[in-house]
Amino acid sequence: MFPVNSFIIGSEPLSDALVNEINSEDLAVCDPNYILEYFRLSADKRLLFGGRFTYFGSDPEVIKKTLIPRLLKIYPQLANTKFDFGWGGTIGVTANRVPQMGKLAPNIIYSQGYSGHGVNVTHLAGQIMADTVGGTLERFDVFANIKPTWIPGQHIFRNQMVALGMMYYKLVDRL
Repeated sequence: MFPVNSFIIGSEPLSDALVNEINSEDLAVCDPNYILEYFRLSADKRLLFGGRFTYFGSDPEVIKKTLIPRLLKIYPQLANTKFDFGWGGTIGVTANRVPQMGKLAPNIIYSQGYSGHGVNVTHLAGQIMADTVGGTLERFDVFANIKPTWIPGQHIFRNQMVALGMMYYKLVDRL
């Protein structure tokens, strides 16, 4: 599993007219790219927009400065919108992009590595883990039988591998 940083910005609360223009159905959206961007509305109608980039700090102004231009390519009508928040965190990305589930002992199970799809996948994983604790293992066994991909040197060179992977997938996304 590789540690990859993901960053999010949050706008000021948007007017009803603007909400209806950009996301009238209140959907959570992500693009199909490897270096994906994702967005949704918060309960108080702020636009939350996230994506990845190679910055490894936590300065909210740097995060906003990097993500706002990417957001404006999708929603140019937000050019005069104030962005109140910028934050980030580290997510676990598996080499094969499949969540890892397994047993360490008969009474110790785990689920990890949602590869940037955690908001969606963790709900499913939680259901699978609850079923497993309850004695129903069919779905758990499907994931437990997918063995993690091992890449030699990944613990020593993980930062360099993540940076190279980001460069590679940015190129793939552009093609």
